[in-house]
Amino acid sequence: MERDLALDILVAYEKDHTYLNIALNHALNSHQVKNDLVTALVYGTIQYRLRLEYELKAHIQGKRVKVTERMLLLMSMYEHLYMHMPDYAIVDSSVALAKKRRGARAASFVNAVLRASFAQPADLSSLSEDDYLSITTSHPLWLVKMLKKQYGLETTKKILASDNEVPIKCARVNTLKISREALIQKDPRFKASPYTKDAVYYEGGNIAHTQAFKEGFVTIQDESSQCVAQLLSPQPGMQVLDMCAAPGSKTTHLAALMDNQGTIDAFDLYKHKIALINDNASRLGATIINAKVGDATNLETFGKKQYDAILLDGPCTGLGVLARKVEIRYHEPSAMDEIIPIQKKLLENAYQLCKMGGNIVYSTCTINKKENEKQVATFVKDHPDMRVVEEKTILPFDMHSDGFYMCLLKKDEL
Repeated sequence: MERDLALDILVAYEKDHTYLNIALNHALNSHQVKNDLVTALVYGTIQYRLRLEYELKAHIQGKRVKVTERMLLLMSMYEHLYMHMPDYAIVDSSVALAKKRRGARAASFVNAVLRASFAQPADLSSLSEDDYLSITTSHPLWLVKMLKKQYGLETTKKILASDNEVPIKCARVNTLKISREALIQKDPRFKASPYTKDAVYYEGGNIAHTQAFKEGFVTIQDESSQCVAQLLSPQPGMQVLDMCAAPGSKTTHLAALMDNQGTIDAFDLYKHKIALINDNASRLGATIINAKVGDATNLETFGKKQYDAILLDGPCTGLGVLARKVEIRYHEPSAMDEIIPIQKKLLENAYQLCKMGGNIVYSTCTINKKENEKQVATFVKDHPDMRVVEEKTILPFDMHSDGFYMCLLKKDEL
C-alpha cells in the first residue's frame, strides 16, 4: 500500500508539476498508511534523483521510458541505495506493481533494468571533482560550481551534505502566551535550543498535532528564520511594515517582540495567504497585525504611510531550504535572473517607506550572494543615507537549520 501511494504521488509530481509537500500531505490525509515510509520514499526519490538516474542510465540505454515506469525505477533504486532493502524484495514488489499498473511488458522491462542495475553499480571513479559532488549529493552541476565559487570547496561540501540531512523539528515559543521554561515543563518533548532564545526542538511526531500548538504556545518556524525578526528588534508602540508576510511566522514573531503594542501592517499578494496570516495571528493571540492583500512591488499599495521598522523577507531562489523543499534544487538557474530585479524593486520601495532614523531588515532563505550581499551592496551604493548595521549569513550546517541571509540597514540623515 505504501509503495503504491508513494508511486501515485511521484507520478503526479512528474506529470503535473505539483508541489511535493502539498501532494504528499493531501495523499496522507486521504489514506491510512505508514506516513513515515511514504514520506521517506517520496522525498528520498526526488532528493537523490540525480544519483538514481546516473545509476540507471547505462541499463536503460537511451530508451524512452514512460512516467510510471521511470518513477518506479527511481523509487526502487532509492530503496536499494539508501534504505538498504533486500534486492529480491525490491524487484519482486516493483515487478508486481509495474504489472498491475502497466501490464506484462512494463513488468518485464522493470525486472530487467533493476536486476542489471543492482548487479552492476555505476562507476563514479572517473568523474571530475565537480561532477562527483554533483552526482553523489544530487545537486545540479551549475549549483555545485556556483557554491564552490562563492564559498570554496570545503564549505560547499558541508552545504551539500547538510542539504541531504533530515531537518530538525523546530518551533518558536510564543512569548505572548508562555515562556520557554514553562512550555518545557508542560511538555518535556520540547527541548531548548542552545542557539536562540525562543527556539525549541521537538522530540515527537507532528508539532501541529500537539496541544501546545493548538493552544498557541508554539508555532512551527525554523531556527534561522527566527533570527530575522530578532535582528529587526522592533520596540513596543512602533509602526512596523512586513512587506511579504505570508504565512505570518515572522509577522507574529514581530508582534511578540513588540509585546502586542503598536501596529504591524502585513501585506501579501494573494487573498488565501492573508487568511493564513490571520489564522496564525488568531491562534497565537497577536492582535496588532493588519493583514492586507497588496503587491509590495507597487509603491502605491502602501499609500503615504511611513514606518519605524520594515521587514522585507523577499522572494528568492530558496537555495537555503533544499533539505526541506527537495525539488527546488532542480529549478533552472535562469530563475535568478528573474528574481533579482524584483528584489531590487522591493528594496527601493522599502527605502521610500522607511522613516528617517528607521530600520530595514532585508532577508532571504537563499545562500546565493548575488541575491544577498551583492544586492545589498548595490542598494547601499545607490542610497548614501542607508548603512549596513549588521549582516549575517546562516549556512545550513551552522545550526542544523535552513540557510538564511539577513541584513539590518539604518536610514540616517545626510
